[in-house]
Amino acid sequence: MAGPHPEGLSRYEQIAADIAEKIASNEYAEGMKLHGRSTLASRYGVSPETVRRAIALLDGAKVVKVQAGVGIVVLSKRAAELFLSRMHFKRTLAELHNRLTELVEKRRILDQEIDEVLHDIQHSSHRYVVLHELLHCVTIPEGSPVVGKTLRDLSFRNVTGATVVSIERPDKAMSLAAGEAPLAAGDLLWVIAEPSSLAQIERLLEGKQPV
Repeated sequence: MAGPHPEGLSRYEQIAADIAEKIASNEYAEGMKLHGRSTLASRYGVSPETVRRAIALLDGAKVVKVQAGVGIVVLSKRAAELFLSRMHFKRTLAELHNRLTELVEKRRILDQEIDEVLHDIQHSSHRYVVLHELLHCVTIPEGSPVVGKTLRDLSFRNVTGATVVSIERPDKAMSLAAGEAPLAAGDLLWVIAEPSSLAQIERLLEGKQPV
């Protein structure tokens, strides 16, 4: 029945369990007189009051008997074994309670992370829908007055209210850095634009004054 000190117990319960283990393993025999409280307190590195509580616990379980004028006497190995069983059960309950507390906290954190991901999905989906509805492809026609000019030359964004996100030509996708790429007939402008901005782009490509 002897084993390691039960965890999850108070210090005086640990001391009581240690003494019970020694009795259960026959290190302390029935009828044997144990050391006094002061000696036990020194051995376990605790106060005499802590030892008093430990002995009182064992006395109440009929493991030992505190006899006036005699001291602490071992009563029953069987009672010591039963006492250790109760301590093991208490330790197990404490461990399960601690484990449950940890799991509940982990679940709370996980639920919070799930909520954040769901929020991000919802937000991203909304943005995708909005951008998908606003993303348009406009072709620069032959003879357009914008051919040979850059987006900067045209003050494209200020004039139309639209944002060019990409320019495509049959052979390559052009860089939009600083809006310095001269436009050519057949270029595809991928723009994010409201319906009103689309109308302004059409007027610009046709050489008409935006309204």
